[in-house]
Amino acid sequence: MRILRSIFTMAILACGMTMSAQNTDATKSASESDYDSYKFVQVQGGVGTTFTNANPLKLISPTASIGGGAYFNTIGIRLHVNAWESKGGFSSIADTYKFNYVNTNADLLVNLSKLFCPQGNHLFNLHLVGGIGLNYAWNNSDLNAILQEQSPLDKTVNVWGEGRTHTDLLGHNFRVGFLADFDISKHWSLGLEADMNSLSDRFNSKYSNSDDWMLTAQLSVTYKFGHKKAKSTPVVATAPVVKEEPVQEEEPAPVVEEKSEPVVAPEPTPAVREEPVKVEPLNETLYYAIRDSEIKSSAVILKVAEWCKKNAGKKVVVSGYADKNTGTAEINMRYAQERVDKVVAALKAQGVSASQIEAKAYGDTVQPFADNDKNRCVIIVGK
Repeated sequence: MRILRSIFTMAILACGMTMSAQNTDATKSASESDYDSYKFVQVQGGVGTTFTNANPLKLISPTASIGGGAYFNTIGIRLHVNAWESKGGFSSIADTYKFNYVNTNADLLVNLSKLFCPQGNHLFNLHLVGGIGLNYAWNNSDLNAILQEQSPLDKTVNVWGEGRTHTDLLGHNFRVGFLADFDISKHWSLGLEADMNSLSDRFNSKYSNSDDWMLTAQLSVTYKFGHKKAKSTPVVATAPVVKEEPVQEEEPAPVVEEKSEPVVAPEPTPAVREEPVKVEPLNETLYYAIRDSEIKSSAVILKVAEWCKKNAGKKVVVSGYADKNTGTAEINMRYAQERVDKVVAALKAQGVSASQIEAKAYGDTVQPFADNDKNRCVIIVGK
């Protein structure tokens, strides 16, 4: 229960850090597109130590790793290779001894930040790591050299094999740990991973009737690629219904009776009233991701510009919004204004006169859609 409670607490803290980061201007360079999956490669370097009856601080050794895999929303998989050097010690021997090892693991990753805070992508992500694999250790000559100097009565032995000549060992490896990862861009992140590895009982060259444990702590650099966005059906704003006026038929000219005298001139034919030219309706909506103000659909800008050219006496109203559930009122007003300004600039670049444009930013004070995510938008209406 303590372990589960600790995991839950760390996830909540990660969620809080994520929400706080989204509400600051420093987040502008972070991941700005919503996506569900991606692939990644990773390199790591740090230190490790084993737990035996010797002081673990004296057994600290260098370690390095390389890995790669893929993430599918909150769940990821990774092939991971960790290797370099480890140390061991005996209570009856003052010296420590070195040997080499390599761990190969298939890991399952769970993004706790996205699990507990599923909306959008986060700058800070806390991952739970669990894996299973094989461990291979070799080059135990350092211990053998120490044992050769011991008294014949000393019962200390190298249990990797028969006698003191065995120089390698193959065994299992189970691991559990955490990876704290911080996105510095959409493709790159920096992190710190700490794993506890359960190895063969003989890994540290002696029997203890239980698995040996090795702790590794490593800094990581991760490159992410092949992002795929979440599939969603955009809500299309409904164009206003234009009521068509019935076409009036031309009144027939009155019939004038002919009289011999006096001659009556025929009444003039009444003028036919001209119908006003109907204006094609215009109602377009541009949608945005969190912290985004870039125009994603140039086709909408071209359509609005064409409408303005055909209706020189009409105006377009450009209204900018932000969703209420993200950020603060001040930040949301700033993003809404940026979205409006960029749409107005794009229309002017297409030749639309400034006199035909009315622009207004509402921030999160007005929510035109029931779906919160759709309120990150700019609505363009012709009138």
